[in-house]
Amino acid sequence: MLDGIAWIERMTVGKSFTEFAADRPLRDAVERNIERISEASRHLPDDLKEAHVAIPWPQIARVGNILRHVYRRVDPVMIWEIVELDLPSLRVVLEEMLAAHPND
Repeated sequence: MLDGIAWIERMTVGKSFTEFAADRPLRDAVERNIERISEASRHLPDDLKEAHVAIPWPQIARVGNILRHVYRRVDPVMIWEIVELDLPSLRVVLEEMLAAHPND
């Protein structure tokens, strides 16, 4: 999950929403990494997720389904909001989890 977030951060650093929306390969790459993050979130142990209730785990899992199955209706605004608003806080929590459980 952290790897996917890092890739998204590298691909979008310095980009505006307008640039993101106009760049189909960038949007596709970001969406694919969000799918991977979503799928990986499903495999986190429940006790780790329960320790971080501020993270909307069900929505993270659900966004992957949207990207895989309702892809014709994927809104670039929604994806950009995930990149700008949700991934930074998710990264912090994942780093905390990893620090607390380095061998898991």
